[in-house]
Amino acid sequence: MIGGRLASPPRSRHDKIMNPDQALLQRFSGEPLVIDSNPLAAALNARLVSLDRVAGVARLTFNPGAEFLQGRGVVQGGIVSTMLDFAAAYAALATLPSGQTAATATITVNFQGAAKAGELTATGTVERAGKRLIFVRAQIHGDGERILAAATGVMTVLPDGPPA
Repeated sequence: MIGGRLASPPRSRHDKIMNPDQALLQRFSGEPLVIDSNPLAAALNARLVSLDRVAGVARLTFNPGAEFLQGRGVVQGGIVSTMLDFAAAYAALATLPSGQTAATATITVNFQGAAKAGELTATGTVERAGKRLIFVRAQIHGDGERILAAATGVMTVLPDGPPA
């Protein structure tokens, strides 16, 4: 035990460690699943609500707390961007075979309305996937169908495992 935690077995730099978000996607059974694979997603009260691995579509809900709000109860723009990135990344990760993962290379966010406190839904979609790059888009909706923010991005496909 180290500092009150169980010690992990020593790992060489060649040991494979699965991306925790991909492990969460593998656990998804169709019922809403609390996202506990990432501390920021947990802080945003994120849940995976639907996943289509073939089409590359992931739907997540978020309920950001007061620490993520700015004046007038509006979710801070960087947090909105983060939620879009999560949705796009989950869509991309869902389409990858074992042994591969992805990281955001670029993301462009367009704000179209204020994201007010309360439950927000983010949907990520794979537009086109190649061997090295996955092109994605994501949208956030509030109570209605009105889009509050949208993003386009590119994910870089990487071998799964510890960073070099």
